[in-house]
Amino acid sequence: MPSDLQHLVELQRVDVEAARLQSLLDAIPKTLARIESQLASARKRVEDARAALKAGEAEKRRHEHEIQSLNDQIHKFRGQSSGVKNNEQYKALLSEISHAEGEIAVHEEKIIEGMLAADALAARLAEAEAALQTESAEIERQKHDALRESEADQTALEAAQTRIHELRAGVEENLLSTYDRIRKSRGNALAEVREQRCTACQVLLRPQVYSNLRASRDILQCDSCGRLLYYVPENNVVAVAANTSAIAHQAEHEWMFVPSLGSSGAFAVFSNHKGNATMKAYDAVTGEAIARRVEKNALYQSIFAAELQNARNLFVDEAGLEDRYKEQLPPELLEELRHQLPNS
Repeated sequence: MPSDLQHLVELQRVDVEAARLQSLLDAIPKTLARIESQLASARKRVEDARAALKAGEAEKRRHEHEIQSLNDQIHKFRGQSSGVKNNEQYKALLSEISHAEGEIAVHEEKIIEGMLAADALAARLAEAEAALQTESAEIERQKHDALRESEADQTALEAAQTRIHELRAGVEENLLSTYDRIRKSRGNALAEVREQRCTACQVLLRPQVYSNLRASRDILQCDSCGRLLYYVPENNVVAVAANTSAIAHQAEHEWMFVPSLGSSGAFAVFSNHKGNATMKAYDAVTGEAIARRVEKNALYQSIFAAELQNARNLFVDEAGLEDRYKEQLPPELLEELRHQLPNS
């Protein structure tokens, strides 16, 4: 692997780690706010219980005041009874006294209900205060842990930024510019190649590109996603089929632009599945399906070698499109495929 590429592989690793640490630090205010909101909820439960208890006490005093007023009225009515001149007036006073006594009974019942509710509210208040004390201790611990972790993350981020500066200084300027441009648009600028595939877009590399990459001759980019490619020998274990039954279980799938098909080339999907090799092609201009071939007990890399000779890999991240669009590719997919061609 060229030394510049080695630096870029390490740079990407540190860039990713630095981005992770920065995201953790950016989340600290929200984390602290969430912790504080938990404490605020516990405090509100205490305040609500106290307010309810206080309201109950006020309501009890109101009923007691009403009882006192009614008793005063009864006393007044009884004082007036000695001065009545006829039976009708006497009955009227008795009715007023009876009505007042009924009202007193209602208020007394309300006081009893309020006292029972007050007992429950007092218990709820005690429970809420105990919970607040427990949650306060727990929340303080969470805040302390969050701040301690943020300090560690900040230290690690500063170390990563120092390392990033060192690594960037060791990379040729034009290559570094390419790295920055791809990283800005793709997230990661580099992709490892395993089993002849770009691990970012899963497109199979052309044999010559794969050979040059393994030989560490050049710094190469994926024909499909444009990422810079690197190859680690120890991560590439090639499984060699012991017999033809391995073919039956080999499943591969990729899209390519095939210039030899159709009047202006075709977008074709090749696949190996359960021992069969399949090719389905769509006209590159109209998107109309123009060819479909299935070969039994074969691999498309061999049986369709002529079509693949000058084909160009395409990046399609959704599986099964050829089954969904049996006769015609939709305009948006057709446009997306065209944009991946040179000079499109």
